[in-house]
Amino acid sequence: MNVTIEKTLQKYPLVDYATIKNLLSKNGYKYINDKIKYMKKQGLLTSLKKGLYVYNSPYVETLVSKEIIANNLLGPSYISYEYALSYYNLIPERVEEITSATTKRSKSFSTSYGVFSYRHIDKKLFALGVKIVSSKQGNFMIASKEKALCDKVFAIMGTKIASKKAMRVFLEEDLRIDTDELDDIDLDIIRQYALISKSKRVEFLYKVLKDDILKWI
Repeated sequence: MNVTIEKTLQKYPLVDYATIKNLLSKNGYKYINDKIKYMKKQGLLTSLKKGLYVYNSPYVETLVSKEIIANNLLGPSYISYEYALSYYNLIPERVEEITSATTKRSKSFSTSYGVFSYRHIDKKLFALGVKIVSSKQGNFMIASKEKALCDKVFAIMGTKIASKKAMRVFLEEDLRIDTDELDDIDLDIIRQYALISKSKRVEFLYKVLKDDILKWI
């Protein structure tokens, strides 16, 4: 591997086809696709989807954040739902599937790094309560704990929640929410989500948390 190419590719946790093509062209390679196939065969590139790869340096161990992969596999998107709830220790289960929200159609990718699923969310709700987290491999977008909880409640399928009592049961028995992690929750984000989405379930979520949060903390 050309030293210049090696040093450049090491800078990227993920690398797309256009970047590889440009780099190879600058270094005199003419048969770009053949070179990429060779790099994949040698284990230097791991394909995540068409045109997106992880570069596996033979000299430096590649550490790729699943959260960064999730943001890049399908965009615009941010991590949410079960994976985010587990990330914040709001639920006891360890979640392996990386779940995200996107303004595009719902989709799922099965890769050597895990399964990445995406659920559609309205553009009006997308930016509310989303934050950027910095890591050694780069930055990624993830729902705040309030937004992740709202996304989960809003997306519930097959469970009827038509009262505060039913919502309380859902939170405590179905999700098994750790109430100790709710002491710093921002109720205003949940209130705004309820107003924008016009979801009765999220409205019940807001009312339950507003009534019970002082008893939990």
